[in-house]
Amino acid sequence: MAMKSRDGFTLIELLVVIAIIALLTAILIPALSIAKQQAGSVVCLMNEKQLVLAWLMYAEDNDYVMCGPMTGITGSPRYDWVGPPRDSSGAAKTSSFTAEEEIRGIESGTLFPYYKKAKLVNCPTDKRAARAPTYPGCGGTGGYRTYSLPYHLNAPVAQLTGRYGPAASNDRLVRITELKSASSTYIVVEENDNRDYNMDAWAFDPYKFILIDTIAVFHNNVTMFGYADGHSAKKTWADPRTQRWSNEIRDGLRYPDMTGLSDPENVDIRWLATHYPRKH
Repeated sequence: MAMKSRDGFTLIELLVVIAIIALLTAILIPALSIAKQQAGSVVCLMNEKQLVLAWLMYAEDNDYVMCGPMTGITGSPRYDWVGPPRDSSGAAKTSSFTAEEEIRGIESGTLFPYYKKAKLVNCPTDKRAARAPTYPGCGGTGGYRTYSLPYHLNAPVAQLTGRYGPAASNDRLVRITELKSASSTYIVVEENDNRDYNMDAWAFDPYKFILIDTIAVFHNNVTMFGYADGHSAKKTWADPRTQRWSNEIRDGLRYPDMTGLSDPENVDIRWLATHYPRKH
C-alpha cells in the first residue's frame, strides 16, 4: 500500500528550524555590529586625513599661516575654520538650531573650500545630531560636527591667554613651519560635547595636565587623531578613568567636563600633553 505524502513540517521540525534561525541570529548580529563599527572607524580616519590636508593646503596658500581653530571669530588672518550655526538668512545662531543650520555654518568656514563636503566633519559613529541634546539649554541638536582643533593652533591671542595665562602666547603657533614634529603632533581631535555642538577650539591645558574639553570615544575606548604631517591614527585609552568618564559623557550620564581627570599620573593625560601642538 502506498505511503501518504506529507504536506508540511511537523511541530518538532518547525521548532528545530526556529532554534537554528535564533542561533544564527545571535551569532551574526554581534559580528555585523563589529563590522559596522570598524567601517565607521575607517571612515573617521579618512575624514581626519582629508581635514588635515585641507588645513595644510590653506596654509600653503597663505604664506604658511594656519587657519585658526575657532568657530565664530573671523579676523585677519582668519581664525574660523568652521562657522557657527546659521539660519536660512545666514545669521549666526547660538541656540535652538538644527543639524542643517550647523551644516550651513560649517560651509561658511574658512577651510570649507579646501574640503568641500560638510559630511567630512562628521564621524558616522557620532549620533548626537540624531537625538535630543543631553543639555538642551545650551543650544539645538546634540551636535553634528565631530572634530575640533586645539587652541594653540593660531587662536586669537586674547582667547588663548584668557584661557591659559599670558605665558601661553609664547607657545602660540602661527605658521605650519613652526611645528617641531609634525608626524607626532595632533591637530584634529574627536570631541564629544553633548551640550550641543563643539563650540570654538578644543581646550586642553598641557601645562597643568588639565583635560578641559571632552574627548570622544565613539569607537570603543578609542579616539581618532589627525596629525600635522597628513596622517591619521587611533589612540586606545589605557587609564580606566579615561575610559569610564568618556563613555559616561558619550551616553549622557556625566556632564561634559573632564577636568576631574586632571592627574599627571594618568598616562592618557600625559600622552595628550606630549603630543599637543605648541611651540615649546
